[in-house]
Amino acid sequence: MSHARINRLRKIGNYRAFQGWTDEGRATEFARVNLIYGTNGSGKSTLANLFRACSSSALEVQRAAAEFDVVIDGSPEVVTQTSSAFWERVRVFNTEYVRENLRFDDDAGPRSDSLLTLGKVNVDAEEKLRAAETRKAELEPLSREARSKADSLHKALQQRLTEVAGQVVEDLRASPVATYRATNSYTRTNVRALLTNDRALFDGASEDIAADRAMATSAAKEAYTRLNRSHLPSVAELRDTAIELLQTDVTSRPLSALADSPNRAAWVQRGVDLHVEIETCLFCDNTISDERRRELAAHFDKSLTDLQSRIDAQVALIEESCATANSMASSVPRDADLYPDLAGELRLARSEFRDQNDKFQGSLHRILKALRLKRENPFSVTTIDLPPVSIPSLRHVEEVVGKHEHKRSTHAREATAAARRVELARVRAVAEDYDERAAAVLDQNTRAEELATELRLLSERIIALANQDADPVPQATELTTDVARLLGRADLRFEPSADGKQYRIERAGAPATHLSEGERTAIALLHFLASVRRGVVPGDEPIVVVDDPVSSMDDAILFGVSSFLWASLIEDDYASQVILLTHNFELFRQWVMQLESAGRHVSGGFTIHEIRMRYRSHRSGTPRRLPQLDPWTTDKNQSRRLRSLYHFLFARVAKSVAEASPELGLAERMDLLALVPNAARKMMEAFLSFRYPQHIGNFHAGMKAAMESLGNPAVRTHVERYLHTYSHNEEGNVSAMLDPTEASVVLRSLFLLIRANDPQHLSAMCQALEIDEHSLFAISG
Repeated sequence: MSHARINRLRKIGNYRAFQGWTDEGRATEFARVNLIYGTNGSGKSTLANLFRACSSSALEVQRAAAEFDVVIDGSPEVVTQTSSAFWERVRVFNTEYVRENLRFDDDAGPRSDSLLTLGKVNVDAEEKLRAAETRKAELEPLSREARSKADSLHKALQQRLTEVAGQVVEDLRASPVATYRATNSYTRTNVRALLTNDRALFDGASEDIAADRAMATSAAKEAYTRLNRSHLPSVAELRDTAIELLQTDVTSRPLSALADSPNRAAWVQRGVDLHVEIETCLFCDNTISDERRRELAAHFDKSLTDLQSRIDAQVALIEESCATANSMASSVPRDADLYPDLAGELRLARSEFRDQNDKFQGSLHRILKALRLKRENPFSVTTIDLPPVSIPSLRHVEEVVGKHEHKRSTHAREATAAARRVELARVRAVAEDYDERAAAVLDQNTRAEELATELRLLSERIIALANQDADPVPQATELTTDVARLLGRADLRFEPSADGKQYRIERAGAPATHLSEGERTAIALLHFLASVRRGVVPGDEPIVVVDDPVSSMDDAILFGVSSFLWASLIEDDYASQVILLTHNFELFRQWVMQLESAGRHVSGGFTIHEIRMRYRSHRSGTPRRLPQLDPWTTDKNQSRRLRSLYHFLFARVAKSVAEASPELGLAERMDLLALVPNAARKMMEAFLSFRYPQHIGNFHAGMKAAMESLGNPAVRTHVERYLHTYSHNEEGNVSAMLDPTEASVVLRSLFLLIRANDPQHLSAMCQALEIDEHSLFAISG
């Protein structure tokens, strides 16, 4: 037996509205009594359903990835949705409980299937029940210990595998194999796979880890891509063209004074172009006769200028070839550019190319010299004698670079193979230890499962024995009395059925049919509390969760239910913990007053929270709605002011408007927008019902009347936009959405509407709720 309590909802990964949810450290630690208020759609009932699903080990909760901080017998622990030993003590009242435990048949009369199996308990069943409970009490600590030990051994084994994975990553993070670079890519899963598969793989493990690790983590040389492989014209082509040009004779009539003086000829040729339109020589100031112009034209005719142009083109080609060859020589790699063991071959290939290039350059320069002389003295005929010269070839250099590239690719394969050998060696070293640990985990798990199975069978037997031939009369009498207390009238009566296995509900001596919502709620709640109270075992008290004990149709029994719950769960402390969730603000208000009034006299203390939906930013870019659990204000004065629903809604909307700014993200704007059809509408309904009582029940008419006091056209436009969107339904229509960017403007316009109709009321509300009235109308820059 153990005393347990839930302290904190740590996280819920995947359960309905709770997706990737944590409490963000906002909620206070739960006490024995916990009150949670949430409107419809806030996630409140989903939370209650989660508790119920955990307590019944429902399939839908198996993947919830939930974690809860709990205290068991004074020791803090973390439980999940699968911690059945803990959840067995949790009892949940909600709509699912009513559906599963009560069945109403208007023809035969209402019937309960699970409150009691009625009849007298015989002596044999009582003795068997006592023996089963004794054995269960003996097994529970043994089962917890066995499971704890199994979990501890499993955790130690996982930690050992994680250490080996970390050692592999530490050795090989600089290797070319991406898997080894981080502990999130190479994990204990990789280690376990090697240990549980064919261990013949370990025959290839490293025998020299240091050497293989050095090889695996050494860097490959970079590829050499700067080699210039340009095409060069052959020396023969250059030589033959040069010889042709050198032996070409011009057909002009040369002037002897110029033919024998190349320098003078070049000077005069430049001067001819300068004196085309000039009659007097710019040098000597003498008249240039027509005869002299004809003599010069005959000397410098087309055959001469064509020859000079061809020589110029050939000179340019040869100079380009020289530059290209020199560029190729400069592109030959240095020793440091390639692998060190290729340095000898590289030097020979580089020297060979440079020698070839030197000869090639020398031959070309001889040709260039002859061509330039021919151009200066075109009337001479010369020859050139060149020994055979070949084009410089990079073939041997390219072969060395090719070997470099081959070694690069081979290096990657060799480094990868060396890394694999290191990995196998590290894992092989832990194989024997793994086998011993894995065997111990298996044995302990088997032991824990055997104990858990025996406990489960015992629990089923205890339930069967407890429900065998139970006596219904005391409970039927108790239900008759308690339902009368709740309803404030005594027209319903509970009687045992003829077979002693069921009970009937009668009204005025006849089967009660067509029970009201309030009557069904009262019966279901009393059924629940009676079943919990009967199952209490000293030292193993239950955790009781009650969700919405008063629905929207149960206002007539609200005070009776509130009082009965307080007496049953607070004044009577048979429950180790109580969690009451409600969307009914009046019930919430009553309990807040009672809890704050009782204060430290509440056994085990109390907490008050509010749960509501908030928009959160998401990596997809689209904000998503998640429940948020916030503690209620600890300021008693502020708490007293918020005990009115109107005050509560006014404070909620006003604070959201005051804190709004243009820098709000989409998620925060969506939060503001969510207030528009719900909290803001209800706030306006409350204001208008007192300001314009003649329009109570007609929101549209009340808003139209209030708008008559508005003078600002811009504000009037926003209010009309709100009115047309949300005032044509009896309830707020959350599907009729405004643009998120309009939310704060629309909410602010509603406060402007209140101020236009009753400025003193607005100021008084802001003063009472400690809200800066000016902040409601300030426009943030």
